[in-house]
Amino acid sequence: MARKKSSVIMAKKRKALHEFMTPRFWNVHYAIPAAIGFMALGMALGMAHFTSFSPLQTQAHQTDHNIRGWAWTPTIGWISLNDYLPVCATTPNCGYYGLNIAIASTAQPDGKMGHSIDGFAWSDNVGFVCFGNSCNTPACRNGSPSPPGSFYAYAEPVTNTSYKKLHGYGVVCNQKDGGWISLNCDDTGVCPGGPASTYYQVVYNPANQQFHNAAANGSPFGWNGNNDGSGIGYISFYPSVANGMRYIPTSPENTDPLCSDLKDNDLNGYIDCSDFNCIGRPVCPEICTNGLDDDGDTLIDCADPDCMSIPGQCPENTAPLCTDTLDNDADTKIDCADNDCFATGVCSEVCTGGLDEDNDSLIDCFDPDCPACAEICTGGVDDDGDTLIDCADPDCAADPACAPPQHQCLDFAALPPAQRADACCNDESDNFTGLLDCIDPDCQNNAAVCSAWLRVDTGNIFSQGGILGTSPSAATNLKNTKYCLRSDNSIEWTSENEACKKEDADPISLPTFSTEYRNKLGFLDIAGIKKQGRYGTVIPIADESQIFNPLSGNIYYFSGSGEFVLSAKTFLNGTTAQGNGAGLLIIEGADLRITGSIGYSTDAVQDRLKNLASFGVIVLKNGSAGGNIYINPGVQKVSGTYFAEDTIYTGTNSSGLHNDVLLKMYGVFVARQFNLQRDNNQNPSLAAEEIIFDGRSVVNPPPGMQDAAKSLPRPLDANF
Repeated sequence: MARKKSSVIMAKKRKALHEFMTPRFWNVHYAIPAAIGFMALGMALGMAHFTSFSPLQTQAHQTDHNIRGWAWTPTIGWISLNDYLPVCATTPNCGYYGLNIAIASTAQPDGKMGHSIDGFAWSDNVGFVCFGNSCNTPACRNGSPSPPGSFYAYAEPVTNTSYKKLHGYGVVCNQKDGGWISLNCDDTGVCPGGPASTYYQVVYNPANQQFHNAAANGSPFGWNGNNDGSGIGYISFYPSVANGMRYIPTSPENTDPLCSDLKDNDLNGYIDCSDFNCIGRPVCPEICTNGLDDDGDTLIDCADPDCMSIPGQCPENTAPLCTDTLDNDADTKIDCADNDCFATGVCSEVCTGGLDEDNDSLIDCFDPDCPACAEICTGGVDDDGDTLIDCADPDCAADPACAPPQHQCLDFAALPPAQRADACCNDESDNFTGLLDCIDPDCQNNAAVCSAWLRVDTGNIFSQGGILGTSPSAATNLKNTKYCLRSDNSIEWTSENEACKKEDADPISLPTFSTEYRNKLGFLDIAGIKKQGRYGTVIPIADESQIFNPLSGNIYYFSGSGEFVLSAKTFLNGTTAQGNGAGLLIIEGADLRITGSIGYSTDAVQDRLKNLASFGVIVLKNGSAGGNIYINPGVQKVSGTYFAEDTIYTGTNSSGLHNDVLLKMYGVFVARQFNLQRDNNQNPSLAAEEIIFDGRSVVNPPPGMQDAAKSLPRPLDANF
């Protein structure tokens, strides 16, 4: 067989006629009389209409041949691809013929998948032309029957609307091995590396079901030629729009069975309901956004109830949709019960919903549309518009839902009421309320034992006038401190080391002006501190803006009246070997007010411990004025070494809601008296105030406080 077009016909031989017949040649030379080409081929082709072969001998009459149209070559003229129109023009009768492309894609002899093409075409000049497996008949081949699959033609699988190449062969049956027609130059190996003018290929275009696409190089040509120079040459399978080769589906994809069989029955690149021919078939679901009646019920997109049952497909946000009594967006909310309808203006205010249903920016009882509203004491919203919700509203005082749980306290019935409350709220029993001791709001409001309490995490506590205050509830299993409690007066606090609790210890007097600021714990050299250069550089200041950061070993001295305000500070460590991170603020005759958290940076010390930030404060009286430290109730942390000649106040918001901010105090705190004001017992396991000694006053004492730091019993002690 001579299936391949030879690129070299004979050495030193003049170019054969068919080598001029490229696709470009035929595009511009269709007017050349066919007789010239036919004479060049000579009588070797024979007269096909004298053959006795008929497709009736090899196949039954096929009324469903689905390829129609004509092919054309100037050498032999028109080739009819289907007997549908016209029937053979010559006698004897040529019989039934036609080409067919398979709907299903199957494995092909070259190992690839494709839609098989077979059947017969007819030329009045050369007779029958077979394609694909139909060529495996003695009338179209030489010798013995070829093995199955030796003859093939197919289109690449149609999976979308882009064009697909045809592969394989046809045969001019009268010429047998000399009549092979190649449908794609890729199959013969002449395309790669060859000039573009030699390319040829037949393609199938699913978009219009034609066997041609102008974007495909070489379309719509096939090729027949032999090494001896004979052959038809290029064959156009799409000579014109009116006559070109095209696929005509025998079963259009427009019925319920064909629109649900998972096949592309019309080979247009779309399967079943994705095919526009299936639009309107009941078997297809409604697509809610394409403007078409996909399921054929005359209802389009969101007008179709099928779409209303799909959440998120259709909106419910117009006046008509919000008054049609339907759940248009499938969110289980109908009309004005759907928040999407609020902006339409067709909805009325629901005076207890907590929402602005009528879109006037006024909610519930704040909306004039609502009459006087009563507070619903369990609804979780402000029903009557007084900004108070449920049991926080005095209107609910008599509502049983707002009555606090009452302790029955059966075991302590014989005690007076005040003692009974303390005993009952510290007995590690819920007393039939379900809430244990101080976790119960009734105990928080009525039992002294459930007041806010203080905790000192590290260090011994020394106090001359007694250590009085609330201990944690027994139910929490917590103590006020871990270490020793020593005083020459009463001690109410609890310690994890009860053996180190002593109420008759020798008194420790506070350093004061009258004692020249001396006591057993050490000496505050106030005169020396104020003297320039004794302990460091003394810098007179008028306000906090003149305090350096880092503190640089300086003493910052304020003398005056009223209050000195210290806002939030984060003191930095000193740098280099000479950088001192310690500093002292001394206030004389005024009070100190701390309005923001005071802390230290977390960066590492670079050279030596002297770099460590360490802040000291001494607040002295001038006669009866000054000497106090006030901590604002919003402050959460105070760090440093603090000495107040009078009182330290921890601050409270005085709201009565027991919700003051918890305060942590890091360092050493010394004062004549402490007024621990924080009121927070909402979580009985957390201390309202907590003092934690951090040891900086020992490691790097602030200027002038070295002697007092040395006399501390040990670095873990907190002293006041």
